[in-house]
Amino acid sequence: MESTLSDPQFPTLSRAPIAEALVDIATELPGNVTLDELRAFCTDDIRKRFHHIQERIQATSEIKFLGATPPRVTSDAHPDGLLMRSDEEALMVQARLNGFTVNKFAPYVTWSQLKAQALPLWHEYVRIARPSKVTRLAVRYTNHLELPVDRDLKECILTVPEIAPGIPQGLPEFFMRLVIPHESGCAAIVTLSTVHPRSNADIYPIVLDIDAFRYVNLEGTNEEEIWSYLDELRQYKNLIFFKTLTPKFLEKYR
Repeated sequence: MESTLSDPQFPTLSRAPIAEALVDIATELPGNVTLDELRAFCTDDIRKRFHHIQERIQATSEIKFLGATPPRVTSDAHPDGLLMRSDEEALMVQARLNGFTVNKFAPYVTWSQLKAQALPLWHEYVRIARPSKVTRLAVRYTNHLELPVDRDLKECILTVPEIAPGIPQGLPEFFMRLVIPHESGCAAIVTLSTVHPRSNADIYPIVLDIDAFRYVNLEGTNEEEIWSYLDELRQYKNLIFFKTLTPKFLEKYR
């Protein structure tokens, strides 16, 4: 694939405010792959590395309104995969009947190191689950920002809610969600929100969540193209992050 995203040299932040980063690959499996087969993902090596292993439960609810009668509520919950967590590595792996996810919690290292952790686990998922198709790819980064309370919001963040003139301009709490497409085919769900309750009166804590994703139609074994797209999504995430925050504010995380 040829990317239409440029790759500017953004600075490396030695104290990046990343609370969690994840790589997600949505898959379609052959109809004969069962959860019992997926449990084979938990090899002896996996069990030595990930000490907390449990089933992942998918829950759904449906409400039906039937005229004058009370609404009918139905729910369903069933296991659809496995969750494996390593406290030592601050890492979690999800092997599901509809996909694969690696979650890296703080302290975050680098994209190269995250890929080095994720790739062997993806290989094992492909071996066990035999995905016939990959339908969606995503990288998601949740950043916990700390703004001084005496600073104007726009001195730190360039994408912020706008309050109309004539209305009180104080903004103790807010939630803003944007979907930003790119001509390459990537898109990103960008969420900015305040943290409540606050633990420090001198800090205005804000969560910047960037979920960069792309719908695809790839063979499950097409590793080169899958990870090339994930590299591109990470570039798009970086573009949004560094263009959203001001250079002056980013100095505290260098």
